[in-house]
Amino acid sequence: MASLDFPRMGTIQQAAEASGIPVYRVRQLCKVGTVRSVQCGRKTLVNLTSLAEWMQGGAEPPQQPGIHRVSL
Repeated sequence: MASLDFPRMGTIQQAAEASGIPVYRVRQLCKVGTVRSVQCGRKTLVNLTSLAEWMQGGAEPPQQPGIHRVSL
């Protein structure tokens, strides 16, 4: 059986503390889709791996087929 590689996730506050990026900027990066994130109830969970890749000069993550960002 193949092992699953789950991404590290954290709240916006945790992502800001770990990266040194201000909370408002992490929120912006998630909102525009530059950094992957998911809405979990009232909290936004940030894909910390995606944030680290962006910080290292990585490009915006490609949209996955069948997965769409939903705005409420």
